[in-house]
Amino acid sequence: MSNSTANKNRLAEETSPYLLQHDTNPVDWFPWGDEAFDEARTKNKPILLSIGYAACHWCHVMAHESFEDDKVAGLMNANFVNIKVDREERPDIDRIYMDALHVMGEQGGWPLTMFLTPDLKPFWGGTYFPPESKFGRPSFSHVLNELSRIWQTEPDKITSNTEALLDRLRAPAPASTNPDPDHQLLDRMIKQLIGAVDEHNGGIGQAPKFPQGPVFQLLWSAHLATPEQGYDAPVWLTMNKISQGGIYDHLGGGIARYAVDAKWLVPHFEKMLYDNAQYVTLLCKMHNSVPNDLFRQRIDQTVRWLLSDMKTEDGLFASSYDADSEGVEGKFYCWEKAEIDRLLTESTRHLFNKIYDVSEQGNWEHTNILNRTDHADPLPPDEEDVLAQSRDILLAHRKKRVAPGWDDKALTDWNALTVIALLNASIVLDDRVLQEVALTTMEKLQTHLRKDGRLYHSFRNGQVRSHATADDYALVISAALTAYEVTLDWKWIEQADSLMGEALDYYLDRNDNAFAMAPRDATDLIVRDKYANDDVTPNANATMVINLWKLSVYLNNPDYHATAEAVFEWLKSNMTRNPFACPTAWLAFTTLAEQTQFILVGNHNQKNFAELHKACLKVSSPNQLIMQVDADASLPDSHPASGKTGLAEPAVFLCRNMTCNLPVTDPEDLSQSSVH
Repeated sequence: MSNSTANKNRLAEETSPYLLQHDTNPVDWFPWGDEAFDEARTKNKPILLSIGYAACHWCHVMAHESFEDDKVAGLMNANFVNIKVDREERPDIDRIYMDALHVMGEQGGWPLTMFLTPDLKPFWGGTYFPPESKFGRPSFSHVLNELSRIWQTEPDKITSNTEALLDRLRAPAPASTNPDPDHQLLDRMIKQLIGAVDEHNGGIGQAPKFPQGPVFQLLWSAHLATPEQGYDAPVWLTMNKISQGGIYDHLGGGIARYAVDAKWLVPHFEKMLYDNAQYVTLLCKMHNSVPNDLFRQRIDQTVRWLLSDMKTEDGLFASSYDADSEGVEGKFYCWEKAEIDRLLTESTRHLFNKIYDVSEQGNWEHTNILNRTDHADPLPPDEEDVLAQSRDILLAHRKKRVAPGWDDKALTDWNALTVIALLNASIVLDDRVLQEVALTTMEKLQTHLRKDGRLYHSFRNGQVRSHATADDYALVISAALTAYEVTLDWKWIEQADSLMGEALDYYLDRNDNAFAMAPRDATDLIVRDKYANDDVTPNANATMVINLWKLSVYLNNPDYHATAEAVFEWLKSNMTRNPFACPTAWLAFTTLAEQTQFILVGNHNQKNFAELHKACLKVSSPNQLIMQVDADASLPDSHPASGKTGLAEPAVFLCRNMTCNLPVTDPEDLSQSSVH
C-alpha cells in the first residue's frame, strides 16, 4: 500500500511538522506558492488543495488511507497539481477555503479538501474522503476521477461554479436589520447563551463539547459588571467540570482540545497551546474574584506543563501534541487497571482507582481515562497527599511511553495568549519566575518573529514562515498591554504603540474601518477576508477595539479612540446578526460603554507602592486598565483623575467612566473595594 521509496517530495524543504509528515508520500506535493501556481497554469491542471494540521486525527487517517497509497497518488499526480497547507501556519488560506466550503452548503472540518482552478478559485470541496465509499461519502478515488472528467469535458460548469463562489466570498456582509448593540440586547443574548449551557455538566450543548474560551470569558465579564444577575453560575459549573473531567490531564496538566461526550470524560486527546492559555487566564480571573484551591492547583499544574513540555529550544512555546501515539488515539494517556495496580502499593491503589474512576472493564474502549468527575470534592489532606504521590508515580511511568507527535512550530498569536496566561498566573501563584518567562517570551517574539520591520506568523528551525495575521498583531499588542500592567514598565506601552502603527498601516481597510486578516501587500490570496466572529481564539477586530481604547488612555491619543469607535461601528452589524458567534465583540461593546481605571499614584521606591500595585492586579472588575502616574505628573483635563494626583503617599483612584472614588491608600481596603 504505502510508498517504500526513500525519495522525498518538495515538502522536505518545509519547516512545518505537518507538512513534513507528508514528505515521503508518493503524492507529488507542492507547498503553497508560485511554483505550484505556475505548474497548474502551465499544464492547465486543477489544483487539489489539502489543508490540515499536525494534531488532526482524521488528517492522519486520510493520509494513511489515501496519500500513502500508490494508486491514489497516481490519480492525484496525473490529474492535479497537489498542494498541502498547514492550517496553523496559514490560517488566512484556511479561512478563505473553509468559507468557500460553507458557501457550498457543506459542513467544515479537517482535513479540508478543496479543488481550485489554476488561478486559485474554488469550484468544489469537502473534508475527509474514505478510500471506499462509506459514511455517506464517495470514495476519494471516485471524487478524483469525476472531477478530472468534469475539468476536461465540462469546463463551463466549473467556470460558473467558481464565479458564483467568488462573488459570494467577495461580497460585503449584508447590512443588519437588527437594532444597534445595547445593554438590553446584551442581557437577552447572555440569557439565551446561558440557556444553551448544559445545566448538569456545563459547556455549550451536549456533545461534542469545546472549552469555548471567548464565550465563558464574556459570561465572566458580564458577571463582574452585574454580579446580581448570577451570570457566573454557568462559568463556575463549566470550569469545575472541565477541571475534574477526563478532558483534563490529571497527571501532566493541561486540557485536551475537546470532549466527545456530554460529561467531559472522553477527550479528543490532542492538546493545543491556545486552549490551555485561555483556560489558565480564565481560571486566574475567577480565582482572583473568589480564591479556589482546585483552580489554583489547575493553574499551577497547567503552567508547569507549559514550561516543561511546551517550551522549544528557541524559548518560545510549541503549538500542540497529537491525539495519537503508536497509531492509536489516546494510547499515551489511558491506563489498564492492572498496570496501575503494579505501579502503586496495595495501600494506595484502592483509593486512587476509586477516586480516578479506574476499573477492570475501563470507562472507554476497555481502558481507563483518569478523571474525578464523580469524586470532585476535596478529600482530607492526608488522602490528597496519597493521590498526589500516586500521580507522580504514574506520570514518571508515562514518560517512558512513546509520546504523541509534537508540533514545535511557534505561532505568534498563540504565544501571545500564553504570555497573557503566564502573567496572570504569576499574580495568582505569586511566582516571579513565571513573570520572567512571560517577558522573555515577548522579547523572543520580537527577535524571532520579526523580519524586515514586520511581524511574521510562524517560526521553526530558525526560519519564519508566512506574514502575520491581524490576530497576531491584536494578541501581541494585548500581551504587551498586560505586561505593562504587571510590570509598570513603560517600554511595553511603547511596544504596543509601535505594533499598533504597523497594524493600522498594513491591516486596517480605511474604506470600511475593519482589520483584514491578511496584510494589504499579500499577493497569494483571492480575497482579504475580514471577520467579526471568534474562532478558537478571540477575534482580531474586537480585540483591537479594546487595545485601541487602552492605548488611547495611556497615550492620551484621541485618534486611537476614534479608530476604536470606527472599528466597532463595522462590528455592529456582524455581532447583532450572529451574536453567539461574537463574544469578544460584545466585550468590545462593554469596554467602550463602561470602563474601569485603576490610577496608581506614586513610584516603585515608595513604601506601600508594591503592595498597592499587587492589590490592583488582584481586584476583579470588568473592562479595566491599570496606569501608574507619578505624584507630580499631570493627567489630561479630560481624564476623570485630572488634578487629583498630587499626593504625598502612594494611593489608587478607582475611576468608573468619568467618576473617581476617593483615593485608597490601604491595599486591604482596595482588595475589598467595589467598582460597581
